[in-house]
Amino acid sequence: MQIFKRMALILAAAGVTFGLIVISIVVYQYTVMEPETPHAGDCQLKQLEQTQDRAAEVHRYECTRGSETTWQGTEVWLYEPLTEDWQRMLTVKGEPCVRLRLNERRLTVLHSGNKLDFNLAEPVFIYKEKEGTSRSLAVEIDNQATTCKG
Repeated sequence: MQIFKRMALILAAAGVTFGLIVISIVVYQYTVMEPETPHAGDCQLKQLEQTQDRAAEVHRYECTRGSETTWQGTEVWLYEPLTEDWQRMLTVKGEPCVRLRLNERRLTVLHSGNKLDFNLAEPVFIYKEKEGTSRSLAVEIDNQATTCKG
């Protein structure tokens, strides 16, 4: 009988620990992991590219975020007008020269900085067309670009 009580206590402790971990992950995802859209921060739209079918838009913003420790940089967002969903694609701190070139299924990010300065959320983004089918948009970073040099 003593063994059953110990096993029950161990299982209860493991269950409580597991529950706390799951709750912590959920709270983190809804408070920290989800970034504010560019309209919620101090962001200025600098470039807008649209897919041919206009099912998705790629926006490039220059943003300043934070109150105590201010972050300044460039943010690139994927916007789906049909569902009004925003996905942050990448960020880069500072004031690098960044330009976007959108082809059918590839977004090329042209810049004159270091690739290590870029924080790319995903290499491929999924969005829905107006017919409801899913499309992908691959991101390529080109730091050999001369579009920024005067």
